[in-house]
Amino acid sequence: MAEDSSFQRKIISDILLTNEEIGYVELARNGREAIEKVETFNPDVLILDLMMPEIDGIEVFKFLSEHYPIPTIIFSSTNPETLDESIQALLLGAFDFIVKPKGLWQEEFPKLKEKLIFSTLYAGKIKKTYEKRNVLIKKSVDKFPALETPNEQYSKSIKTKSKIVTTPRVNISKNKVSQSNAIVIGTSTGGPRTLKSILKDIPKDFKSPILIVQHLDPFFMKELSKSLNQICKIEVKIPVNGEKILPGVAYLSPGGNHMKVVLKNNKPSIEIFKGEPVNFCMPSVDVLFFSAAEVYKNQILGILLTGLGNDGADGLKAIKNEGGNTIAESEETCVVYGMPKAAVERDAAKMVIPNYKVKDFMLKFARSHAVS
Repeated sequence: MAEDSSFQRKIISDILLTNEEIGYVELARNGREAIEKVETFNPDVLILDLMMPEIDGIEVFKFLSEHYPIPTIIFSSTNPETLDESIQALLLGAFDFIVKPKGLWQEEFPKLKEKLIFSTLYAGKIKKTYEKRNVLIKKSVDKFPALETPNEQYSKSIKTKSKIVTTPRVNISKNKVSQSNAIVIGTSTGGPRTLKSILKDIPKDFKSPILIVQHLDPFFMKELSKSLNQICKIEVKIPVNGEKILPGVAYLSPGGNHMKVVLKNNKPSIEIFKGEPVNFCMPSVDVLFFSAAEVYKNQILGILLTGLGNDGADGLKAIKNEGGNTIAESEETCVVYGMPKAAVERDAAKMVIPNYKVKDFMLKFARSHAVS
């Protein structure tokens, strides 16, 4: 945990250590020390304040995102809405963003106990499902360049008496055949930047709908939707529950809710709902992929992009088993080769390609599956 206030470090550390699954909390007083300790201890999770001396949290997060991907929870008094767009775009890659409450720390911080513990355990579970990329931080942190300081998902606990859903098993009905088609995309860490590069050149007259699950905090989902809608030729939106699925529209899952495809009056529609985390995720890629496979059968293209963990791998396999087309992003362009790797290991991907080739396959699919 990186926090410049010694009092806050103690409060947060004491809160985390009340949970028996959190074995140890290493403390850093500033950004430079945070980088050193991430290299030394290779932690499962980093809790990071944004405003710190020497090297601030924004620059720490940027550096680690490029060289040493690690699930990072931003815990800061900085409201994300006050940051400029470039920093908001950077922080889209954070695992979670928790705004510190106002008032007396010793009274207010404990109110976030369940949220902090759940988010930390959740992030740690995902970290353990992928192998760290073979990229090391330079040991001579003294050479780190001089820097200028720039101005919920929620649940009781990951360890509960209730069963944690890992993969939704659906009985795919053979009599629900849709005459339409769809492209479904799942991604996590590194996804916002990759989605922008893929979607910005999709033409306005695109003949397929695109449904996307991105693991992201609800606030940042709104920002991502706004950002994509500004640069894309097609409409990009966060759908409402019950919305009919239309071609030429990209639908982004709302943060903190699952999104699935259902038939409503025999028309593919979107269902938004809260439920158990699936693969420790809500929204979950598997929820979308399994439901899309049930509705669209072989008239579907499933794409799994960069991300931590294995969410979406089984769902991609379900799409392939239904005769749909499936793509996993190759390691060469992944920020984190976790979710696509899991899909490859399950033989779920018919094609493994770099992200800069994904758009071409989307265009080809939409042309060949256009409904007259």
